Amino acid sequence: MGVFDLFGKEPKTRNDRSSRLKNGNIALGGEAGHSGPVSVFTPTSYEDVELIIDAIKVGKNAVVHLNELKEETAMRILDMLSGAIYALDGGVYEVGKNIFMFSPAGVEVNG
Repeated sequence: MGVFDLFGKEPKTRNDRSSRLKNGNIALGGEAGHSGPVSVFTPTSYEDVELIIDAIKVGKNAVVHLNELKEETAMRILDMLSGAIYALDGGVYEVGKNIFMFSPAGVEVNG
């Protein structure tokens, strides 16, 4: 069950994006340097959400893996990121089970 199942909403799904991530065909940045068009995060606690929001604020796409968290912590992080992305006029896409991509304003994600 994905996090969106808990909210009863249908996510925007980009299966092709998920396969591109698995194959490594796009540049990936790490949490510390945010170097590259996409930063990948695997938060271990709610406190990590600030790093993710900072990456989005500077114009990076952020792929967030919520699989390693307790369900309630994953929901809190998703709530915070959803609020931040709404305030920043960005978008959110589910690319896999409990894996989400947050894109900043002005960044169009095509299939």
